[in-house]
Amino acid sequence: MRTILKLALCGATLFLVGVSFLALIETNAWWVRMTDFPRLQYLIALILLLGTLAVSVPVSRRLRLGLGALVLAAIAYNAVKIAPYLPTQDGVAESCSPEDRISILVANVKLGNRESGALLEMVRAREPDLLLALETNEWWEAELANLADGWPNEVSEITGSYFGMHLRSRLPLRETAAVYPVEQDAPAIFATVELPSGDTVRVFGIHPRPPHPDQSSTGRDAELMWAALEAREAESPVLLAGDLNAVPWERTIERMQRIGGFIDPRESLGFMPSYDAHSWWMSWPLDQVLHQRGLSVLSMEVLPGFGSDHYPVEAVLCHSPTPFDPPELRDDDLAEARTTIAAALEGQPDDR
Repeated sequence: MRTILKLALCGATLFLVGVSFLALIETNAWWVRMTDFPRLQYLIALILLLGTLAVSVPVSRRLRLGLGALVLAAIAYNAVKIAPYLPTQDGVAESCSPEDRISILVANVKLGNRESGALLEMVRAREPDLLLALETNEWWEAELANLADGWPNEVSEITGSYFGMHLRSRLPLRETAAVYPVEQDAPAIFATVELPSGDTVRVFGIHPRPPHPDQSSTGRDAELMWAALEAREAESPVLLAGDLNAVPWERTIERMQRIGGFIDPRESLGFMPSYDAHSWWMSWPLDQVLHQRGLSVLSMEVLPGFGSDHYPVEAVLCHSPTPFDPPELRDDDLAEARTTIAAALEGQPDDR
């Protein structure tokens, strides 16, 4: 019995410690990059494991101390990763003129989901200025057309796959475009939104392909880098929204923030997981709203589910400068971004 307990504790420790640090490896292999997602789950499991080690008297004290040291190191690393996403409310603007407000509701509808009524009811009840719907197709296009009375302006792209996208707006849109940044079937949408005050906000809607078996993270990372470089050159403050298929603490998202000058509202408002709406244990924030310094956040929340595997996310922002600064650009950021984009365009895995 003692041997079985010892093997179980050693195996659990090596596994949890290993997956906690695996994403430090400089590679875009999908199975490595996916280990970055469940940081909160690692943290909970490691704390439980530490408690188990403390009461496992049949196992030698020396072994328990050694395993405990590894577990504590992994706990510290995961805690540092997710600590910025504890709610503080420090980054929330206290007031804003109604003419300077802009709100966006982001909803990955799930391609095969047919519960459109719940989403349409939610949109009409909450009255966001913008609705960004992802994973849309012809069926969803027809359903979203029911919002034309209140949200008459639209830019969309149907791909025939999981990466269709519709942006509907109650505010005027101009300079709209749907483009394919890295020659995959994952489009991005651009639009300049005119606020009642006459000021403008540049909106980017993106939904890059996720890393999965037989597909590295190169394409996803390249689209994120492309969006960051585009935002860097924008004349109006940029609001970037979508299902990024990446969590905020990943190195790619951190680099994206540095290049594009983006600020993440979750760093003030909390973890707010948006996926998976059908699972009690797969819980992490994939659907994101990022903004540049010319915008400040009034509120952001995850809304109730409507049949999709993603919860919708709504953010309300103000066209006024936030007092908070985005992370500073590092010396190698621009070169790394261009290398990643080049690798995706050439169809290379970019495994470094």
